[in-house]
Amino acid sequence: MSGYLKSLCLLLSLGVLVSACSKTGLAYRNLDWVISWRVDQYLDLDSQQKAWFKPKLQEHLAWHCSTELPRYVDWLQRTEQLVEAPEPDARQMEAQMIEAEQAFNAIVQQTNPTTVALLADLRPEQVERLYARMEKDNREDRQKFLEPPLETQISERAERLEKRLKPWFGSLNETQRARVAQWASERRDQNRLWLENRARWQGEFRRVLDDRDAEDFAQRMSHVLENRRGGHDQQTTQAYEQSRQAMAALLSDLLAAADHRQRDQVNQRLTSIRADLAGEICSG
Repeated sequence: MSGYLKSLCLLLSLGVLVSACSKTGLAYRNLDWVISWRVDQYLDLDSQQKAWFKPKLQEHLAWHCSTELPRYVDWLQRTEQLVEAPEPDARQMEAQMIEAEQAFNAIVQQTNPTTVALLADLRPEQVERLYARMEKDNREDRQKFLEPPLETQISERAERLEKRLKPWFGSLNETQRARVAQWASERRDQNRLWLENRARWQGEFRRVLDDRDAEDFAQRMSHVLENRRGGHDQQTTQAYEQSRQAMAALLSDLLAAADHRQRDQVNQRLTSIRADLAGEICSG
């Protein structure tokens, strides 16, 4: 799913929250502003649409902080216990990843009626601007991720992951860096597959949105939003599952190769995020 629709689906997956800010509670408290800004950035809402969207957003955030945050806190606590093992089991790591995906899917389903209604109300010029921004993002991503030679793509993939891991582990040791390099190499043409799948999904999204006056628009668009990874395509589904398994195995190996300092840093970060989110739970 592209960035504009992630924003529209509330930017509330745990991965987005964790990467957004070192103080997760601060990031969470500003989600209403962030989401409104991101939605308007892509859709150019008029004053009437903004007035309609604002209370809907508040309802979704209230549901999330009362219903979903307790699940995240429990998930983080169990993840802390998992990473304390000398050699964390990759299958258990993957199970945690699947559970995080399910949490995001719950958000998509909860917010779908709002998303679909907002899309149905777009004027032709708003849709044209949306498509133009999609194309701009696609051009930039192709230039950045697909045009370089394959070996450059692989090395840059490893560099990006090391950068994401640094807040958790600090500097990686040689064993860990070699394992990251192995993972990056094994995912060889992942950039091409990712961009091709996104193009297919965007094509389906545009076909449905262009027919937003149809009686079955809400049903069709809901299906598109809930199958952002091409869930109807067995080959795409299998490729995504393999990618998730590879990441789970990588994280398991990185933790197994971690020293005491790195393990302490991982645990402290998880504990801090859990405390921040626990402080944001509301009564609904």
